[in-house]
Amino acid sequence: MQKKANRIYQICLALYAGLVLSLLAETWWLNPPPGSVLEISLLQLLPLLLPLPGLLKRGLRAASWLCFILCFYFISGVLDIWFRPEQPQGWLITGFSVLLFISAMVFIRWQAQANRSNQANLASVPE
Repeated sequence: MQKKANRIYQICLALYAGLVLSLLAETWWLNPPPGSVLEISLLQLLPLLLPLPGLLKRGLRAASWLCFILCFYFISGVLDIWFRPEQPQGWLITGFSVLLFISAMVFIRWQAQANRSNQANLASVPE
């Protein structure tokens, strides 16, 4: 079970990086908004960066908080698709947020099962 959790964890990190890069690409190159691009990028990325330290430590709580936060990015992507369906940014953000949500949920499940299995193995080893 730990191998499966490790694999999906790597997928989570790749999708996380993809979402961050697509948000940065939209803000800086594809559709720069009026005003300070740096401030807008920080406002966009700050909620997504909050669970990153815990996620890098493979924390299940951080992964679950990431899932809650991803709901806002999903809504933003869907709204972007609704108003500008010809632009790829909304599709990318929606796709990355959905795939990251699913992979984070699977990671939480598989890692929790691996943790329980490891604890059961440690408890059954005679001293």
